[in-house]
Amino acid sequence: MRNSLCALALLASTLPFSAAAQSGPIETEQLAELNPWTVSAITRANGAFAPDLWRGADAAFVAGLLDRLPAIYESPAAQTLARRLLLSGGEAPKGDARAAARNRFEALGKMGAADELATMAAGVASSLADPGIAQFAAQAELARGRRPEACARGRGAQAGERPPPFILRLRAYCAAAAGDRAAADLALEVARTAGAADAWYSGAVAAAGGAPGARPPAARYDNSLATALSLAAQLRPGPNPLASASTLSLLALARAENAPQPQRAQAAAMAYRRGALGAAEARTILRATPAEIASALPPFVAALRQVETAPGSLAAASAIAAVLRQAASPADFIAASQFFKDDIAGFQNAPDQAGALVFARAAVAAGDRVLAQRLMSSARQAGVAEASLAPLDAALAALGDISGEAGGAALHRRMDAGGASLARAAARDVAILSALGAPADGAVQAYLVANPPQGGARADAGLMLALASAVERRASAEAALLAVLACGEGGPARLDIDSLDRIIRALRAVGLEQDARRFASEALLAGMG
Repeated sequence: MRNSLCALALLASTLPFSAAAQSGPIETEQLAELNPWTVSAITRANGAFAPDLWRGADAAFVAGLLDRLPAIYESPAAQTLARRLLLSGGEAPKGDARAAARNRFEALGKMGAADELATMAAGVASSLADPGIAQFAAQAELARGRRPEACARGRGAQAGERPPPFILRLRAYCAAAAGDRAAADLALEVARTAGAADAWYSGAVAAAGGAPGARPPAARYDNSLATALSLAAQLRPGPNPLASASTLSLLALARAENAPQPQRAQAAAMAYRRGALGAAEARTILRATPAEIASALPPFVAALRQVETAPGSLAAASAIAAVLRQAASPADFIAASQFFKDDIAGFQNAPDQAGALVFARAAVAAGDRVLAQRLMSSARQAGVAEASLAPLDAALAALGDISGEAGGAALHRRMDAGGASLARAAARDVAILSALGAPADGAVQAYLVANPPQGGARADAGLMLALASAVERRASAEAALLAVLACGEGGPARLDIDSLDRIIRALRAVGLEQDARRFASEALLAGMG
């Protein structure tokens, strides 16, 4: 809201005087300065939480939860929820919220939300003196390929007598890139005296400043500063250079046209898989991979080349189906599904019966209900068994409103398709749909009692207790954060039905209905993987 008001104020200042005069007296209101909590990168129309999202929350508790958020999400549904939460502005939690604010920016950086993080940092210029926030803002600018802005963040940080090693190394890099070797050496000397000496950074800064040693170090891509230094110094990558790469460093490498191949293509595919790069931008980068590069490329490239060579062909369909089948996790499958959704929609035929099923599953995973319904019909015509399509039918139903007769019918279809040998798997799906509000009649309840779902991991008991408390207080932001953490590294797909049921119901109870549906659909799809 404050961002919108600022934008309106700027627009009003550009209107001709005559237009303002014709409107009569103008009421003015002083706008509050944005701070690390009120600043946001999305609006309510784009999914932002209400401005009172942290009402009644304890700052120290929130800081601890934010610190536990993962760097890599194995659940797109959980990442979508966490991203919306972190990008939403509002009043700060009660208490000293400075540490929680830093953790908010750090969580966005770990996630790879470079563009949004940079936008938010620009809106809270007064907070950039904080070395922690300045560090995350600088890393985001480096990931965007904007060295001047990153260097400005480093200069503006009030680091005191003991600046963080990152700030000192950033200043050394900026000086070297600007041709000021004396300033670069001084920054490295300060880092050494502060106990933050690092031979790699010393060698890389020297190379970036035009004075490489006899044996320049190998390129490093573990963070966006190391990536920027490696590119500026034209360092050669060593073995497995992306093994410990942060998401921001992957983004920096993917967006750098002078990055070495095939590392750039690998970085683009990994950044896309982690949700930091959109499908359109990832396709553009992968499409630009030189034709002579044929080894050590991500699987997406081979399929994309088939699509480019013969769009809509059986060969292209087979290549995409192969990528989908090779997906090692539900998150990998969803990423591939979204990447190739439009290509799949353009195929007249699947390569075979198994391909028809995997394409239908991909459409559901991509969240395209119309395409999914069409491809499921095609799969039935291709002879795919109803038992194989039943989990897809349930996942598709979960994406819509199933509170009425349609939901009851979906429950019974899933039970009927389960059969005796797959009854427990069907019961798990039925329980998930029931948690979403599908009406469970006596037959459904009897089915669940007779076929209790088994398997899956229990969510952390402490997090689940805190989640129940947040729901009682209608604390939507806390509930969202706790739901993401309770799912753990594997997301909702890894949970047992009791934990999953409680999380889905909790999300619905605090008004996060669409997120509950995404969690449920993801778990249903994973059950057939």
